[in-house]
Amino acid sequence: MTKGELYDLKLLQKNFEENEVKVFPADFGEIKAFQNKYNIEIPLDLQNYYLELNGSGNAALNNLYEFYSINRTKKISEELINWKGIPDYSKLNFEGIENVFVFGEYQFNLYVFGIELHPDLSLNNRIFILCGEDFKIIADSFTEFIDLYLNKPEEIYI
Repeated sequence: MTKGELYDLKLLQKNFEENEVKVFPADFGEIKAFQNKYNIEIPLDLQNYYLELNGSGNAALNNLYEFYSINRTKKISEELINWKGIPDYSKLNFEGIENVFVFGEYQFNLYVFGIELHPDLSLNNRIFILCGEDFKIIADSFTEFIDLYLNKPEEIYI
């Protein structure tokens, strides 16, 4: 883990603690089971997040962000295919984003955050923000997303 990644995870942990989130880190077995289930590799920065924090305890933080545990992280099609509500994710075209996994949301799914995961680590792990049928890439890694969340949250919107 780089010094910057460690620093950002510590800041994120402090953010969780300020929100009275109890941290229940994942273990390597859970990570391996997830990778085997989906035939993907989890990049080191996301692995470290799961091993250190593993989500915001299935609750929205005071700023209305929620970070998912590894056991709640799902392929975008699994998470949103039957979505009922606002925004209307049923209009989302999943073509081209099949390898995106939802790892969090903002304001009770007004925005959903996903990361591209692949069978090998040689490919990018871009971060997507989705709102209804609209989406865009907002970061090139989980580390970059956490940096935005902590330092430039105004840049995390569609």
